[in-house]
Amino acid sequence: MIRLILAAAAVLIAALAGYVGYRSWTFTPPAPRDAPAIPDTRAYEIDISAAAMHLAEAIQFRTITLMDEEEDTGAFEDLHAWMQARYPAFHEVARRETVNDLSLLYTWPGADAAQPPIVLLAHQDVVPVPDDTRAAWGVDPFAGIIEQDAVWGRGAMDDKGSLVALLEAAEFLAARGWRPERTIIFAFGHDEEIGGPRGAARMAALLAQRGVRAWFVLDEGMAAIDPHPITGAPVAMIGLSERGAGIMRVRAVSQPGHASMPERETAVSLLAEAVDRIHAMPIERRLEGGPAIDMMRALGPELGVMDRVALANEWMFGPIIHERFSANTAAAALLGTTVAPTVIRGGDHAGILPGEAIALINFRIHPRDHADDLMQRAQNAMSGMEGVTLEWDSPPLAASPVSSATSASYALIAGVSRAVLPQAPVAPGLVLAGTDARHYAGMAENVYRYQPILLSPEDLDMPHGVNERMTLDNFERMIRFYIGIMETGAAP
Repeated sequence: MIRLILAAAAVLIAALAGYVGYRSWTFTPPAPRDAPAIPDTRAYEIDISAAAMHLAEAIQFRTITLMDEEEDTGAFEDLHAWMQARYPAFHEVARRETVNDLSLLYTWPGADAAQPPIVLLAHQDVVPVPDDTRAAWGVDPFAGIIEQDAVWGRGAMDDKGSLVALLEAAEFLAARGWRPERTIIFAFGHDEEIGGPRGAARMAALLAQRGVRAWFVLDEGMAAIDPHPITGAPVAMIGLSERGAGIMRVRAVSQPGHASMPERETAVSLLAEAVDRIHAMPIERRLEGGPAIDMMRALGPELGVMDRVALANEWMFGPIIHERFSANTAAAALLGTTVAPTVIRGGDHAGILPGEAIALINFRIHPRDHADDLMQRAQNAMSGMEGVTLEWDSPPLAASPVSSATSASYALIAGVSRAVLPQAPVAPGLVLAGTDARHYAGMAENVYRYQPILLSPEDLDMPHGVNERMTLDNFERMIRFYIGIMETGAAP
């Protein structure tokens, strides 16, 4: 009997090892589409000094996001005039429209109107530079300084770098007499930094009203990271989706009065417990159900044997994977919705019990999750508590749809990226912030978010931060990338 048990156990162990080995061996990305031949844009003569000067000039226009429609629009209007003067060949071949006065929509007609167009995005607006950070800047943030092989200033990376690189690429092609077979649409919003309600949202709606169904949309959002936290080497990340967002308002009420005679529970103590329960409530965290699993498959050839075995068999090694991911906040955010208490308001006197205390909890919603389900989980976490109510502070924003990592358009973007960044293998990813791209999901086959700039983890703090800059190497790479996207994606 013992021999039979041992034999059966050996068979089970062998079968399990075989299953784990098979899943590890086959943990690879799906076979790619036949990518088109990618031109070597590195052979093109690009005057990067002149292009850098143009980016520096664009930075000098203080196109800070307008919070009120009545604010002065002069900086945006001056930028528009500069664009027309600086890029004459492009403006000669493309039809220019203004949307809500300040957003710009360009259409470069293709010879074959039956082909779905390409839509390329960038935004004109930038975030302000707070007065208390000015001293930390090495240069005037709106002077457009070129030094240390970089263009410095607010918007250099977010997102005038993309805006000017797109214009440089289009001007280069137009000046050479190149004409697209497939129509190319350029959409330059003016309020991305506050969600794009008057810019991208309106332009996307206008294109949809016209019956435009794009082949793909490409915007900012992800880049090439060196080192990537998973591989320890450069990886070019193409964003397939971006997380949603919601602010949950937690309100606790109790009997107000003097602090010398408190009730068993005060509004503040109730609120503290409620916030703690919500912060700790179960959230599903796994690779499946979002871009993370596609990213891991794409990076499979770059991983060590043990990492590959673990990632291919999450059902067995899930705790190990989650522990490793949790050590890096950006990696952990790929696995599920994040929950971050950010604001607490209660009493204003140490000797008085407030009758009400309020907290705000920031949810960044994973594509796997829905706001209604998250609210229900939070309500379940409050089971047994009285005097606490929950509601969304404003309607939550759902995560954007997950685009394909096996489409011909993804293969195009990946192929052009490899041409300008051969040292960085390409993998799909999840954008942790928000972009204008989410507004275009309903009028395109796929929506992607990627700039071919090589950044260190420390560089990721530059957008919205101090000493924002675009290196000349990265800027030249962007121009060549956009030339390749247009020349290949809309080839005659």
